[in-house]
Amino acid sequence: MSNTRTRGQHRPIPFLTVLVTTIALVAASCSGGGRSSSSSPGSGSTSTKGGIVDASNCPGSETEGVSGTTIKLGTSLPQSGLYSAFTEILKGESAYFSYLNQELGGVEVDGKKYTIDLVAKDDAYQADRTVANVTALVNDDKVFALFNVVGTKNNLAIRDFVNRQCVPNLFAATGSPAWGDVKYPWVLGSELVPYPLEAKALFDYLEKNSPSAKVAILRASDDFGRAYSETFRSLIKGSKITIAKEETYNPEQSDTKSQVTSLAATNADVLLLGATLLACPDALQNVKASGWKPMTYMSGTCTSKTLMALAGDAADGVMSVTDIMEPGLAAWADEPAMKLYLDKIAKYAPDADAENGIVAYGWTTGALLAETLHRSPSLTRQAVMETARTLKASDVGLLMPGVTLSVSAKDWFLGEMFSLAQYRTALGHFELVGSVLDFSGHTAKITPPDLIGG
Repeated sequence: MSNTRTRGQHRPIPFLTVLVTTIALVAASCSGGGRSSSSSPGSGSTSTKGGIVDASNCPGSETEGVSGTTIKLGTSLPQSGLYSAFTEILKGESAYFSYLNQELGGVEVDGKKYTIDLVAKDDAYQADRTVANVTALVNDDKVFALFNVVGTKNNLAIRDFVNRQCVPNLFAATGSPAWGDVKYPWVLGSELVPYPLEAKALFDYLEKNSPSAKVAILRASDDFGRAYSETFRSLIKGSKITIAKEETYNPEQSDTKSQVTSLAATNADVLLLGATLLACPDALQNVKASGWKPMTYMSGTCTSKTLMALAGDAADGVMSVTDIMEPGLAAWADEPAMKLYLDKIAKYAPDADAENGIVAYGWTTGALLAETLHRSPSLTRQAVMETARTLKASDVGLLMPGVTLSVSAKDWFLGEMFSLAQYRTALGHFELVGSVLDFSGHTAKITPPDLIGG
């Protein structure tokens, strides 16, 4: 196989500074660079305090889920019910792992190659089912780590258990600011843009282009929705931007007609839509039907081809954010990473729509996991979690050129570099608006403290 670097491939990493830092952190907490990889199930922790992640009181084996040349991971996500569209994430990440295992021989960790075995369970986006799934994944399936578990409420429901068991919950599929709570070092969010930064991007855009805007807010009646509305309300203090009205909808349903009717009566200039999945196209269609014509900003969780197609002409001009190259957009067609992605999705997930942004997200997050494992100085839960907590990565999966994902002991949020994007129905795609925005280190600063915790 060629040694040419190709985005999305697993490869030797040039980020020596990060690797040396990671090794130093782990060495400080684990004599010999981590707890012994020869630990047997039930042997208990031999680590001491140090670094970012304290594993001194962890139960069980820190190499649980590693058997021979296989690393077993677990995930829980909606594969049925109202939110079943998120199954496309699984298709993307599974395709990446198939490519990794079958064509690259797995991921190399500390000089040895391992294949990835991903165990996926359906929770229909119900938090109690996520808890049951994760408990089974840890206690029965004996996974090494959790990966890309979907949903804010779902990850909140499992984080105490994950923290007690010292099981890495890597790249949780949610942009919630709660993942900045330092009391929970075993959970790290994904490359999704933190929801408060979406609110910040909208605020900055309005300050420049419509400084006296009257804004209506429609959001889910949960912590996901709060992250948008409460951050935005905090940001506009002292400005001329005002809130005309705020409405909430039940995230267990997707009907937003009455809420949109109420908001349309304000004739606000802007609609901030803190919604996800089917509620997004439903709201956009209701806005168009009402005759109201606000500039609409929509959650980055809704920027998939499927949802935009459901909205039809009502989606034209809607703004959002992205840090991933959109498949099918001509601007990215010649990128080696895009060519690789399209080829391997066709090969390993032929039933998936490769132009669906949710599939692209799954693929990219799979590549990000492989990058993290490869950089880890040893294959132990603490070493991998320390590596994830000191990660700095670009040129991974379908990350846009110019975007770097980074976290540190002082900044626990990954997706802080991204671009605004605007949907064009005639193209069937989002077009970038302006250059890459860099909000590195800003999420915690602009987020109301109660949304983070700690």
